[in-house]
Amino acid sequence: MKAEIIIIGAGMAGLMAGRILSQAGRDVLILDKGRRIGGRMASRRDVGLLFNHGAQFVTAHSPVFSALCDRASDKGIIEKWPLSGRDNGYSGRPSMRDIASFVGANLTVQQEAEIAHITQSQNSFILQSKSGETYHCQHLLLSAPAPQTEILLRDLAPKLAKVAGLAGYAPCWTVMAELHQPPEGLRAVIKEEGILGWASLEASRPSASPSGAVTLQANASYSERFLESPPEQVIKDITAAYQEAQNIQTLKWGYQRAHRWRYAKVVKPAPPDAPFMEKFSAGLLALAGDWHPASATPGKLASGARAEEALLSGYRAALEILSGLAD
Repeated sequence: MKAEIIIIGAGMAGLMAGRILSQAGRDVLILDKGRRIGGRMASRRDVGLLFNHGAQFVTAHSPVFSALCDRASDKGIIEKWPLSGRDNGYSGRPSMRDIASFVGANLTVQQEAEIAHITQSQNSFILQSKSGETYHCQHLLLSAPAPQTEILLRDLAPKLAKVAGLAGYAPCWTVMAELHQPPEGLRAVIKEEGILGWASLEASRPSASPSGAVTLQANASYSERFLESPPEQVIKDITAAYQEAQNIQTLKWGYQRAHRWRYAKVVKPAPPDAPFMEKFSAGLLALAGDWHPASATPGKLASGARAEEALLSGYRAALEILSGLAD
């Protein structure tokens, strides 16, 4: 399969880059190893319940993302969510993945396409997937997590691989659970209590249907310590912590499922002056992602902790590619 530009990763950075490049008339293909677009802008529907088990909300500070959020709000895709604790915080109505779908509307995305190896010929990059498919492109943008990007670029682009190696992440265990007959008085949102980093009643989101769906996320310390623990133990620990935080000894639980995010939150981004594009005989190779974030606020360094900074990283990389193609 061939495309002028291939983007690896369909998170916010990859989708925004694809949006800008496609709007400029470029032939773009996005490859993603997951089953759904959005990366950690993730939602899961199961047993009639909706869980937003990745990013809990987004904030908009930059003109670029603010304009996108305004358009998404006008279409009823997102809405201000005061319970997030941020005046400019938005939630999907009620699915967070809908935000990613809005950014990536009309883009060509191939799911479950995990790239294992990248080489170059004189006039193209050659990508080999784990399933044996081969892809060719003139220009390439990687928006995968830093550890995966580093591995893919070690032989092809050692300098850019070194940049990826500078970044670090904290993991996160997330539990999706159903409360049978939730008692009155439950706090809709809990932040940073005990081993809990975040907990929310999904019914508290804008336009959400009444349900007992609860999303519980452990803090980074617990998630790091128990990264390889059995899901059953993690569920037991986190639901117990939730009961303690709500000061209720016994809650009636139904459906329960755990999800482990290995690369949940950037704790060490690449330096702001680190390169993110290199020219090869095959074409241009660029980097984007939360680990190489772009600042949303002039004069303030990006931390990589916000979805907006990942999106702006993709925006920056796409503009740099277009500038390179114009030279």
